[in-house]
Amino acid sequence: MSESISKDASAQQVCRAARCEPLIHSQALSNWCNRIRFSAAKLAVRKKDFGIAFVLGIRHLCDRCVAPRQTMEAELAARQFSAHAILNELHVPVTAICDAISQLHAQIRQADEDAQQERIKHGASDPSAASPDDVLLLNVGGSEWRVKRKLLTQGEGVEGTLLAALCSGCWDGRLVRDDKQRVFLNMDSEAFRAIHKAILDAETMRTSGKAASVKHLIDDAAKRNQTGPHDFWVKLMMSPLDKTTPAEATSSGGAGTDLRLPTTGIPAEMGDTVKRLEGIMKAFAAEKARLEGQLRAANTRRDHLNKEIQAVEPFLLPLSGGDHIRSVDACGQVISTTQSTVDTMNQELINRFDMWPGPVDVVQPDHISRIVDHHRRQRLGASPAEANVPLQMDTAREQAAFDINAAMYGVVKTDTPHGAQQTSDSDGFTSIPFGDWYRIVTEGSGRVPTLNDSVRYDWIAWCDAFDGQRRVYDRRGWVYRVSDMGGWLREAVLSMRVGEVRQIKLPDDYIDRYAQLRLISIE
Repeated sequence: MSESISKDASAQQVCRAARCEPLIHSQALSNWCNRIRFSAAKLAVRKKDFGIAFVLGIRHLCDRCVAPRQTMEAELAARQFSAHAILNELHVPVTAICDAISQLHAQIRQADEDAQQERIKHGASDPSAASPDDVLLLNVGGSEWRVKRKLLTQGEGVEGTLLAALCSGCWDGRLVRDDKQRVFLNMDSEAFRAIHKAILDAETMRTSGKAASVKHLIDDAAKRNQTGPHDFWVKLMMSPLDKTTPAEATSSGGAGTDLRLPTTGIPAEMGDTVKRLEGIMKAFAAEKARLEGQLRAANTRRDHLNKEIQAVEPFLLPLSGGDHIRSVDACGQVISTTQSTVDTMNQELINRFDMWPGPVDVVQPDHISRIVDHHRRQRLGASPAEANVPLQMDTAREQAAFDINAAMYGVVKTDTPHGAQQTSDSDGFTSIPFGDWYRIVTEGSGRVPTLNDSVRYDWIAWCDAFDGQRRVYDRRGWVYRVSDMGGWLREAVLSMRVGEVRQIKLPDDYIDRYAQLRLISIE
């Protein structure tokens, strides 16, 4: 019995020595050990031979058990490096590469489709139908013109401007036209004359082989801080709609990056594989950069279109309904604007168009033209300073005569010295034609309301001082139609942008002399 136990212990020790201890529990080894025990009883006298036989038997069994495992591992390794297995490993990343390219193509198509839908929505025409050599028959504020299209759309300082957009042919289907089917531009005719003169001068210089531009119009207006008689129109019509350069729009970013895989330690058999992977990487990076450039260009075109639509919209017919041309004949000179501009005027001036449409023979045409232009500018969102420039005459004598006519139409008060001349006091308040003083506390960023709009606003008033002890009104969130407002309140709201907070000092005889307005929204 003790010898049998000794044999078992010896078998286990040999197994451990052969690093096959886990196999001791296998059925094959158990059966073999039983046979060894049986033979040992018979060969007890030959212990030495038995020990050798026992060790050899254990080793043989271990070899037989390990061999299938090695075969299995070899088969697994072969499968792991088969072409099918390698392609399976590459399937997900390769699909991601293809998806990235497909997504860029889809985004480019979507951007172009969005732009096309915007064109259709806003009634844009096909510009290819327009020729640079077309002769445009224009009615500019009542003055008739004949101009070649290319002069208003091409050349340095002209291309890419609002004037070029209006005359490009894209919006021919929505431009306002007079009874003679002339395209009507609702702007001051003298301002257009100044711009047209500069364009012709530049064209003459280019024809003689000299470089020329009309950019000096913008530069000169900026030097005058937009205080010149035509600076508002120059800035509006001749400023670039989009300042993004073509190079910025199509820049490929890091397209020139030299992509390489590390070659150190790479087996020679993988050389061709690495080379092909590098080729795929470079091709993908180049194509991705190219498509990203196209996407930026498509987004830029769409953004440019949106800016163009926003800029040209005030000069176009509404998508539904019309915007009739309204005119006044002053001493044989016709001053014209649109109904949308008349809607922003006070009642006295509206009566001039509606109730007394006959010719005017006792008022300077220039006076009526200035008053109309004052309201044109207000409708287009000019600041109070920009809107009041037409109301400023060169001399005191001219100003006195103008103020009488302007007061007749409710634009200024005759008791306001140099009614249209703006001055500022030490507190930063600026005078306006009605004789009131104002200062902007918070600049607005929205659009300017028209007479037909309803607006939501706050109105706080004091009788002693701003933020004083004696508050007269505290009206928050009131909604009113602008045309239903009166006097100074209507004039103030018509020159405010949404979001603006303005303080106004009224004459001494007003109980609510210190008023603060906040234009919340246009309903």
